[in-house]
Amino acid sequence: MKIFKFRDIVPELPDLIVRRRLKFKFERIPFKVEGLAPKKIGNFFLAGLNQYLLPSKPLGHPVIAQVEPANFCNLSCPLCLTTSETAARPAGLLSFEKFKEFIDDLGDYLLLIVLWNWGEPFLNPDLFKMIAYAKSRKIVVHSSTNGQVRFDGATAGELVESGLDSLVFGIDGATPETYIQYRKGGNLERVLENIKIIVREKERRGSLTPRLTLRFVAMRQNEKELPLAYQLAQELGVDFFAVKTVDMPPTLGQNLDDVFAPGTPAYQRYEYEETSFRRKNRPFTCMRPWKRITLDALGEVIPCEYDYKNVHAFGGLKNGKTALSIWKGSEAGKFRKRFNLGNNNFYLCKNCTYKNRVAEDCTIALVQLKGTEGAPGATGNYHERAKSSRKS
Repeated sequence: MKIFKFRDIVPELPDLIVRRRLKFKFERIPFKVEGLAPKKIGNFFLAGLNQYLLPSKPLGHPVIAQVEPANFCNLSCPLCLTTSETAARPAGLLSFEKFKEFIDDLGDYLLLIVLWNWGEPFLNPDLFKMIAYAKSRKIVVHSSTNGQVRFDGATAGELVESGLDSLVFGIDGATPETYIQYRKGGNLERVLENIKIIVREKERRGSLTPRLTLRFVAMRQNEKELPLAYQLAQELGVDFFAVKTVDMPPTLGQNLDDVFAPGTPAYQRYEYEETSFRRKNRPFTCMRPWKRITLDALGEVIPCEYDYKNVHAFGGLKNGKTALSIWKGSEAGKFRKRFNLGNNNFYLCKNCTYKNRVAEDCTIALVQLKGTEGAPGATGNYHERAKSSRKS
């Protein structure tokens, strides 16, 4: 959960300092950024000091942003904390004006924008404009979708032209019968057709982006379909196939593992006590309040995505307040002083599903299916990768 690890960054130093380019991974997906401005490089190292100094007012600017285009969804997945399910916040769409204000403030320093949170990003009609604006500031943009918003040739063309670097499609079932068990209200055929349309439009325009990932969240009811899902990914022509562990927020029930945790240990997020699905405790350190800035659909800067009720919001983009001033402001400082690296009684930390996980990343396997320029090799068997992730 650190901004960077020295063992990872040291081999990249010649490229970063001399050639002004950086290779990194997010959710195991490889990215490469070129032509980095000197102040963006300098801020990368300055922000990295926060993980050691842990100041209440962070040094530099955030290098990663999580931005929520919409906080509601067109599906009703049983383990999701969207406003569709919890009614914790009023439903909202982030306006392009607020997004532009956010990027104008931080864009010269951001390396990556993760364009989703609790909700379906493609329900925001300004999403393509947001992506294009972020790309104009040379920021890597990574997004995710349930694939239920219909694409045609024109909208797929807009998506490709926006410059989006990476798009994840979540399916969680390779047959309609299994898919609908979790993706309630969804249509698997629509997802697959949307992927085909985007793949065709990429080929027609000769574009390598957005690189597409077919992601499968492994659960008890669907793990038997992993081989079929992998085959689907190959047939569709996506760039990557990913396996992710299932998110089971304690706030939605105390016995979720009994129902949803897969039976295959390689696909489980946690290690369990014998003869039960009681999670074993593992060391955990969280640096999210220093590592990234999170903007929700209502224009509020929050500590992380698990503050889905906005209980600990640092402040909103209003009355002349900027994202950076809020992120470094008094409310944020008070929160960091009490945060204790995630070991506290804040409701968002008690409900955090990253605690006690075995693998370092919730994405436990990534297989590269197509040769993608600039992407280090990620080929390999997904099951073996999932097993090895538990040892890393």
